[in-house]
Amino acid sequence: DFVPFLQRWKIQPNKTNDWKSQLKCLKWVLVLHFVFQLPMMVVFSPTMIDLLGMSTDLPFPSWRSIAFNCIANMIVEDCYFYFIHRLLHHPRIYKHIHKVHHEYAAPFGMAGEYAHPAETILLGTGTMLGPLIFSRHLLTVWCWLAFRLIQVVECHSGYDFPWSPNRWLPFWGGAEYHDFHHRTSLGPYSSTFTYMDALFGTNKHYLAEKKKLAATKSE
Repeated sequence: DFVPFLQRWKIQPNKTNDWKSQLKCLKWVLVLHFVFQLPMMVVFSPTMIDLLGMSTDLPFPSWRSIAFNCIANMIVEDCYFYFIHRLLHHPRIYKHIHKVHHEYAAPFGMAGEYAHPAETILLGTGTMLGPLIFSRHLLTVWCWLAFRLIQVVECHSGYDFPWSPNRWLPFWGGAEYHDFHHRTSLGPYSSTFTYMDALFGTNKHYLAEKKKLAATKSE
C-alpha cells in the first residue's frame, strides 16, 4: 500500500491499510507464531519423525517428489479448508472466532495470518493433513509449509498483478477471488482453488459481481 507504482493493480484502491493497522496486525501475528504455532511445530516434527518413520537423512527427495507432495497437499488442504471455513461463517460461531480474521476487509499479505488462536489451530491442522498422508521426508514437509505460507500471503495481498497465478493457472483462486470474500463475507470459501465453490454453489455472488462488472465495461 506504500508503493505508488503498484497502486494500479490494487483490488480495493479506495482503501489503504496505514502503518498503525499493519503494526497491530504484526504484533498479533508474532504472538500467534511464537505462542501457538511454534509449540505445534516443536511437537509435530518429532512426532512425524518418530511415530511415522519420516526420514531426515540423505538423499533428499527429488524435486518431482516434492512437487507431487505439494500438489497433493494443496488438494487435501483446500478441501478441508473449504468445509471448516464455511463452518466458521455460521452465525453462531463467526462472531466468536472468524470475525477476528475479517477485521481487515481490504486485506494485505500479513493479514493472512491474522486470526483467532482457535482458527489458527483448526486451519493449521488442515495444512498438516496432506503431509501426514503423503510425505515421507521432513524436507518435503518444510517445502510444503513454505509454499503454503507464500500462497496465503499472495491471496491476501490485495493486489491482482498481471503475473498473479490466477491469470495463468486453471482453477486457481488468488487474491482477486479471496479479496471478494473479505469485502463481502458472502463466499467463496476455498483457500486455493475454485472448484469446491463451483461444486457447492458458494461462488454465485462472486460470479454475479464479475458478470455485472463485465457488462458495465462493455457499455
